[in-house]
Amino acid sequence: MKSTILIGTDFGKASEVLQFYTQELPALTPGFARIQVKSAGINPIDARRMTGEFRHSALPQTFGTEFAGVILEINGSSNFKIGDEVLGSGAGFTHATVIDVPLTNLILKPENMSWQTAGSVAGVAQTAMTILDELGDIKSLLIHGASGGVGSITIQLAKEKGIEVVATGSEKNQDYLKSLGAIPVVYGHGLVEQINAVFSGEFDASVDMAGTEEATQTSLATVNPNGKMATIAGRPVSSSKIQNIWVKRDPKNLKYVVDGIAQGKFTWEIDATYKFDDAIKAYEKILQGHNRGKLVLEF
Repeated sequence: MKSTILIGTDFGKASEVLQFYTQELPALTPGFARIQVKSAGINPIDARRMTGEFRHSALPQTFGTEFAGVILEINGSSNFKIGDEVLGSGAGFTHATVIDVPLTNLILKPENMSWQTAGSVAGVAQTAMTILDELGDIKSLLIHGASGGVGSITIQLAKEKGIEVVATGSEKNQDYLKSLGAIPVVYGHGLVEQINAVFSGEFDASVDMAGTEEATQTSLATVNPNGKMATIAGRPVSSSKIQNIWVKRDPKNLKYVVDGIAQGKFTWEIDATYKFDDAIKAYEKILQGHNRGKLVLEF
């Protein structure tokens, strides 16, 4: 069986470094399932690895952390069966037509969930759940750059826990952030003053999803000195008080969010969908920023 895989032959612009490569797949590893991919989310980290901002692997490199698809083959004992529609986290890459994934990474796709949503939720859901687990018992939270996929679901999970959320975003995303349950604030000049105008006191915690110095300084100015200040942006920060949070994969956490979306408890926003053949356009789009929700590749 063959798979067509999106690869980066060098670091740089999407139009210059992204290519499609078709290869014969080896025998399926025990404990894995072979998946015909139907959709896969694109995350900022994918594009930032493409440009070379993050250099986690040798060239050529592959991309993608989440997917949804149909099981073609199983090697090992499992409750899953061939033909099942599933979603989950990948094992190295997901921006390909066929991928091999550990059975432990999979959950069943709800029947009423679109392929676009199913393929874009795994990384975001588990990141958001990790954030709230790491922040612990808090009553107030400041989220920087909250209109993307992780921010959108983090707001909703926090509100479910009774946490008051202030979320920064661009002017065009203010109504969207408010609809999710957050108090929205436009980032930029006078951010601390804007936050103080809508929230009295100090926050228990903050999380930076934008990776900016503005976010760092605003957290230092508005979060209780004994509170928790975190970042998931993966960029260097100017203060040791800002701690990195790294996602912990947990199918139970993923299923909780997926079930909530399927039941209508959580809102899930797709910013744009691209055919796999148009992956270059999708990568160019995500680098522009200011996205609302997720970008998705369709296969």
